[in-house]
Amino acid sequence: MSGEVGPPAKLPGRRLLLVRHATPQIEAGVPAERWHLSSRGRQEAQSLAMDLRLQLPRIWSSPEPKARETATFLALTSGAEVAVHDGLREVEFRQGLLPEAEFRRRVANYLDGDTDPDFEPYDVARQRILRCLAEVAGVEDGDIAVVSHGRILTVLASALLGRRLGGRLWSSIGMPDHAWFDLDQGVALGGFAAGL
Repeated sequence: MSGEVGPPAKLPGRRLLLVRHATPQIEAGVPAERWHLSSRGRQEAQSLAMDLRLQLPRIWSSPEPKARETATFLALTSGAEVAVHDGLREVEFRQGLLPEAEFRRRVANYLDGDTDPDFEPYDVARQRILRCLAEVAGVEDGDIAVVSHGRILTVLASALLGRRLGGRLWSSIGMPDHAWFDLDQGVALGGFAAGL
């Protein structure tokens, strides 16, 4: 593939915070990429913001409303700007709303390495998210915070740690949830990636 992006470059003294958005309001007939936070999700995002109390100039977000709204709560505690990057969008899934058990099985199988034509190809998603991280790292001087989605964050965490983490990690990430990574050492520092 032309424009292939390799493993993330080491960034001495810098950390990356990955945040999965809070609980959305599920609307049958409305594509998931257009869902907003539920009232519960807004409370969760506010609580997460108070717990993290980030002191960063920018919070980077997926363009999807549920992620942007979560990022806005995180930004309110520090007066940060919310910057949107299309590379943080969720792994594309070309099916509508499925029964939860079927959806979870298909996502886990995809993340574990099965080919599923309804998903964005894994390598394409990996290239996209690594290119996004490189672009964001080129803008920021210090730590980086991104708000995104469970599948693409699993792909990114796998790339950061140099091994495919798969459905087991994805199914363990809550809404909302977060994890810190050391971008110099390529290790997880805590949160949903603790112990990886």
